[in-house]
Amino acid sequence: MRELRQCLLVLAWLPALSASAAEVRLAVGLPKPPYVEAGGQTGLESALAIAVLSQAGHQIKVVQVPQARGLAMLKEGQVDAMLTLTPATSEGLYYSQPLIYYRNRAITLQRSGVVLLQVSDLARYTVASFQNARLLFGNEFAAAVARSPGYSEHADQDTLNRLLLNRRVDVIVGDEYIFRANPTQTDLNGQRFNIVSYALFGNSPRHVGFASQTLRQQFDAALLKLKASGEYERISQYYRQRYRLPATP
Repeated sequence: MRELRQCLLVLAWLPALSASAAEVRLAVGLPKPPYVEAGGQTGLESALAIAVLSQAGHQIKVVQVPQARGLAMLKEGQVDAMLTLTPATSEGLYYSQPLIYYRNRAITLQRSGVVLLQVSDLARYTVASFQNARLLFGNEFAAAVARSPGYSEHADQDTLNRLLLNRRVDVIVGDEYIFRANPTQTDLNGQRFNIVSYALFGNSPRHVGFASQTLRQQFDAALLKLKASGEYERISQYYRQRYRLPATP
């Protein structure tokens, strides 16, 4: 009888446990192929995060909102997790092991003859990058672009591609995958050019942020299982092929 009562107690708790783990509200940023696509449920980052959470036994409700709004929702308890952050983004959150690594590169047209051996070489060329790049890439980058004949930052990846492909700047600095996945791959005359990608910056790890330490721990354990099963690489390869992206070194 004692064992029976214990079993009944466990069974009584199962619905509550299932309900608590049934749905994870995941904040996803606005479309940023190949990492996040329209709707937020597909794209390299989104697909990997959803697969990991599913591996952990959760159902996922995706909420696609601007980055700043998603962070506010996470802190206010309106969502349970958010793609993708760095530990410096905000205190008081729990950060997963790296889900992916962004490929920050200095990108030039092959025909331009630009050669970049170190970050300080950027001082010789006109450069464009994304907003707040000077803060992300550190003092050496900030000093180099301060001496550049022209430096600008832009919110739109399409703008960066057009600036480079139409030879308005010598170099753009940003994620190579985002550059290659952007629809703008030709100049105003429809001509396509070969590019050279310089790895002047280390790959940047991106983490999933959680309001719950327990959920973070579940995510990390499931991430290891997803990698061990080969599913992580299968998803990554699918998006590399879809967008014709180079393999991550």
